Amino acid sequence: MTLLSIEDLSIEYVTPRGVVRAVDGISFKVPRGKVIGVVGESGCGKTTAVRAITGVMPSVARFGGGAIRFKGEDISNLSKRRLREVQWRQISYVPQSAMNALDPVWKVGKQIEEVLVKRGGYTWRDARRRAAELFDMVGLESKRLKDYPHQFSGGMRQRASIALALALDPDLVLADEPVTALDVVIQRQVLDTLNRLQEELQLSVLLVTHDISVVAYVCDYVVVMYAGQIVEQGPVQEVLNRPSHPYTIGLYNAFPELSGDAHDLSPIEGSPPDLLNPPEGCRFRARCPFAIAGCETVQPVLEVGDNHRALCHRAPEAEALREKARHTETWTGVAAQ
Repeated sequence: MTLLSIEDLSIEYVTPRGVVRAVDGISFKVPRGKVIGVVGESGCGKTTAVRAITGVMPSVARFGGGAIRFKGEDISNLSKRRLREVQWRQISYVPQSAMNALDPVWKVGKQIEEVLVKRGGYTWRDARRRAAELFDMVGLESKRLKDYPHQFSGGMRQRASIALALALDPDLVLADEPVTALDVVIQRQVLDTLNRLQEELQLSVLLVTHDISVVAYVCDYVVVMYAGQIVEQGPVQEVLNRPSHPYTIGLYNAFPELSGDAHDLSPIEGSPPDLLNPPEGCRFRARCPFAIAGCETVQPVLEVGDNHRALCHRAPEAEALREKARHTETWTGVAAQ
């Protein structure tokens, strides 16, 4: 059953140079009780798309079209009062940096209690009890509720942010690169905590990351974004075992494998296009070693598997392209051509 549905969503930034369409007509769904990963390099629009769901965007941002349906209701143009009823109670947010979510001059416990009292209708006594339960849930000792954020390690702060996000039993948690600033050992611990809580509470989670290995570890479905568009999406195992868009293939080849034979990493050369004046047709073609004349036209949406879609003319040839893409020389010099 679908909890969240993004339908042809566009988000624009009004800048002195002109209008930038940071998110350009994307569509995907978040089923109940599933983890959806949104992956792509910096500047692809993934964070903008997720923040639009919360209704909290910069003053220069505006909706360019489409709909965000949560439990069947379009929440893209809600009144402030109605949006407040949805925020935190039904949809919560875990930011990339926990220090941005936690007030440095307030004890962590008081911050959680304030959310519970002011947004959840708890008494202060019940809020203190609930805060201790939340800390226990994320693997933190309740005595640490009396500490300030700077007294926590990076991993502990991130766990506290997760506790804060779960305070009012939301249906959907938006996690914006929650482990990016942490070392790999702590990343694993935080992801394990998030994974355990998702299973225990049957949460729906929308996880933003630039790390495809994080997607492989915790997600059920993946949405691959490039230059404001979705270029591939589908079940994680299907997409990662059979990537069918050259950009997804390139992302996969740019990360080391922890099992199997060692191979040279193949970085994708170049940068995404300027979204003030995006190119016609495929936006990845300037960096793609497999571009053909047809890539200059409108991109097709091809079904390449069960619920697996790719925005590429050559998706039917993906198996042969994946083999060629394993060789570093395939990608060398492409962006300079």
